[in-house]
Amino acid sequence: MKRVIVGSLAVIMLFMALGGAYFFFRGQAFIGAIAEACEQRLLIIDPGHGGADGGAVGVTGIHESEINLAVGLRLEALAALYGIPTEMTRRTAELDYPESATTIRAKKVADTRARVELINNAANAVVISIHQNTYDGPGASGPQVLFAATEGSEAFAEQMQAALTIGLGLERPRIPARVPSGVYVMNHINTTAILVECGFLSNPAEEALLRTEGYQLRLAAILLAGYVQSIDLFEGSGT
Repeated sequence: MKRVIVGSLAVIMLFMALGGAYFFFRGQAFIGAIAEACEQRLLIIDPGHGGADGGAVGVTGIHESEINLAVGLRLEALAALYGIPTEMTRRTAELDYPESATTIRAKKVADTRARVELINNAANAVVISIHQNTYDGPGASGPQVLFAATEGSEAFAEQMQAALTIGLGLERPRIPARVPSGVYVMNHINTTAILVECGFLSNPAEEALLRTEGYQLRLAAILLAGYVQSIDLFEGSGT
């Protein structure tokens, strides 16, 4: 229990430290910035894949969908501590599909369309979609933030990439990039949205980190800090 408490305090301190840049330039107390976010925005957390779609597979056989959900649930829990309203596109490993979806392809299509509908029907929503990356070979590492074509998304991605660079102490950070055209959800929504590739499951050392609760919690804290730091961007985007 003592170890859990110490770990939680460390995450909270990390979150507050990452928020320092926000209230320094804004000239307000950090808690005031969070209150403003609560009043104006809905954070939609989208743990990628799930159900019949496991996503990428790590070197130990773990599926991307499992890590995505773990990080997403921790992000939701941290946001709740600060009163930030959230909505999850999924909260479980298994998904409910329509009876007509009898193949894996049909299930994937039904799931992605359901997520798009949920997001597009939400008012004042901002989306963080959580994913994991892979590469041919074990050398690639580090998170990368991808952005949708919608207004404000590129600036949000740049802010989030900076938060990840600081929070994880990255020496060679990746550059934010446009989401590929084949990513259905991110190319069919109408609000500010980013997709965060948290790391590479093809890298044994990074995969080992991504499977730990402590690192998942650290990622969640950084994602929440990056979200709060970006409030001004959302105000100017029309989201």
